[in-house]
Amino acid sequence: MFTKMKKTALAASVSLIALGGAAFAMDATYKVSVIDVEASMSAAEGSNAMALYPDITTDIQAAVASRVITSDDAGDPEIRIDIRKVALNGAAILPDTKEFNELEGVVSITGPEGADGGYTFPINIAAYTGDQIVPEGYIAVLPSEMDFCEAMVNSFADSVAEGLDKLNPSGTDTKS
Repeated sequence: MFTKMKKTALAASVSLIALGGAAFAMDATYKVSVIDVEASMSAAEGSNAMALYPDITTDIQAAVASRVITSDDAGDPEIRIDIRKVALNGAAILPDTKEFNELEGVVSITGPEGADGGYTFPINIAAYTGDQIVPEGYIAVLPSEMDFCEAMVNSFADSVAEGLDKLNPSGTDTKS
């Protein structure tokens, strides 16, 4: 993906914000019936990420599914993810080399069929070059050129699973 090896560090930051309203009830084992990933960024908004990475939503969906317990019970909660930004240093137009170092989205965990109530939180993943200071509390890894996109996707999925883990049976944040 990169034209020459770059020392990078992956930094994942998750901020959790609970929404008001009635929350759905879950049992102690968090199971989800639906994992839906969409991308709201588009060429009209000045982004070429979907043209360069047409499978990124499918990749994120598969990565999240491998980290949470899924069920066929339509009564179980749903995870809906909206990917809002794939960028290189803030620029939405990615170069032909397909480099990016920012992946942002919003996760909503709701009742069946998007029922009212639930829990929503943003996820922001950013990669820093080796000469930059990684902020305290961030996890730094050194992915190779071949696995950089996969590392970003997996960090995003890990953050989704961690957000789900922070819920108590009433559907509210307990570990922030």
